[in-house]
Amino acid sequence: MSAQNRPTPRALSGRTAPSSRVRPVDWTATGRRDAADRRVAASDGRGETAEETPSASLPTSGRARTLELPRTPPAPPEDAVHTLDPGDERPAPRPLQIDEGQIRTVGVRDLTSAQIVLAVADPEEAWTADAGTSDHFLRGPLVIQVRRTDNAVIGAFTRGYALSVRPEEYEDALDVALEAAGRSARKGRGTRHPTSRRELLERMYAAGFVVTPGASHGRVAHPDHPGLFVPFASTPSDVRFTRHAVAQIRRVFGIDLRR
Repeated sequence: MSAQNRPTPRALSGRTAPSSRVRPVDWTATGRRDAADRRVAASDGRGETAEETPSASLPTSGRARTLELPRTPPAPPEDAVHTLDPGDERPAPRPLQIDEGQIRTVGVRDLTSAQIVLAVADPEEAWTADAGTSDHFLRGPLVIQVRRTDNAVIGAFTRGYALSVRPEEYEDALDVALEAAGRSARKGRGTRHPTSRRELLERMYAAGFVVTPGASHGRVAHPDHPGLFVPFASTPSDVRFTRHAVAQIRRVFGIDLRR
C-alpha cells in the first residue's frame, strides 16, 4: 500500500480493532456443556437452546483411553504369491511366465518359447549376481534371465554378452533358484526326493503330469500349463537323476515333487 492510500488515524477512529473480534482458544474445553456452561450461556443472552451432542459424553478428566484395533490381517487374494500372514499354509505355485513384452533381448533373434523353456529347465550353468532378484540360465548360445518373485522371464542374451557382463564374484543359482521356484511340500526341512525312476514317475503321475517317451529323451508336460515342458531321460545314467528332474519341474512348473 502506498503512502497516499494509507488510512489516517482520523479515518480509523471509531472502528473496532480486528483483534477484539478474535475469540481466544480454550485449551481446557472438553466439548461437554455442564450446568456452569449453561448459566454462562444464559447470562450472555445466548439462551440455552443447544442440544446434547455425542461430545457431551466425553470424560472431563483422567487419562485418554486407547482403542485397540483388531490385529488379524485380512484374507489374501486367491491368486496372491506373497502374503504378510506368517501362518498362511497355502502352496505358492509359480510356473514359468513368458511374456514377450517383458523380455529384454541383447543380440538374440528369432527366439522361441521352446528355447526359453529348455534353457531354464536344463541349463549348463546358472548364476545370480543382482542381490537375488533374478537368475540367469545358460544353455548353448543362449542365456535366459528369470525374475524370482513371479518366475517371469525378463531377459534373453547371447552367451558372449551375458558372460562379459557377469561379475567376477557370483552365486551359483541352480540350487538357489530351486528354492525360489516354490515352497517344499513339507514347508521345511526333512523333505525327501524320490530315490528311483519308478518312484519319480509315480509322483509325477499323481501330480497330473503327462510323460511322452522318446528315443533318448522324453518330454514331461502338464495340462494346466500348456507350452511348458522339461526333458526326461529315457535311460538315465546319473545317480542324481531324480533330484535333477525334481529341480527341473520346480523351476518350470513351480510344482514340488518332494515329500
